[in-house]
Amino acid sequence: MRERSFESVVQQKIAVAAVPICGLLAATAVAVALSRSGFEIVAAVVSLGASWVAFVFRDEIFRLGDRAGNFHTGLRSERRVQQELAPLASRCFISHDLSLPTGGNIDHIVCGPTGAFAIETKTNRYLARDLPIARRRAAWLSRRLDDHWVAPVICLVNREQKPYQHDGVWITGGEELRPWLEARRDRPIDSVFAQRALGR
Repeated sequence: MRERSFESVVQQKIAVAAVPICGLLAATAVAVALSRSGFEIVAAVVSLGASWVAFVFRDEIFRLGDRAGNFHTGLRSERRVQQELAPLASRCFISHDLSLPTGGNIDHIVCGPTGAFAIETKTNRYLARDLPIARRRAAWLSRRLDDHWVAPVICLVNREQKPYQHDGVWITGGEELRPWLEARRDRPIDSVFAQRALGR
């Protein structure tokens, strides 16, 4: 069920973004070494070639860098939610980064005496398209848990936001997440059953 962790995906994105930068730095180092060895013309050709590649592919290089930065920000936000949920581990089943057979993943799962929750992490905001995704992932988890109700949740890590519902999805701020989970009165679910059902 679990294919690649979100952390491994982030590491891959950063590595891919670093390749062109490392290539340009290597070309610069080669050009300097050639110049010091008396091969000024070759050094100039290498330097001009690297500059041409950087100019032609500048948009792609920036795009890769921006995407890697976004993934890294997402990973930091997910880790903050993991820390926020950690105190619940003594009485709840908690799982992170559960890959789905249909693609994507559920960032965080909490199952225990106050109910079952599928939590998606966002740093500052969410988009309208995130709502049906959160509902679908909660529905998938519900089927895995023998149709036990699973509440879909979007956690905005950097926002102070009292919990509210938007199109069937609960929206909450990062610091408000754990108190809200503890105060819920949804149908309890056995944490051991949840762990076995998800094979974790």
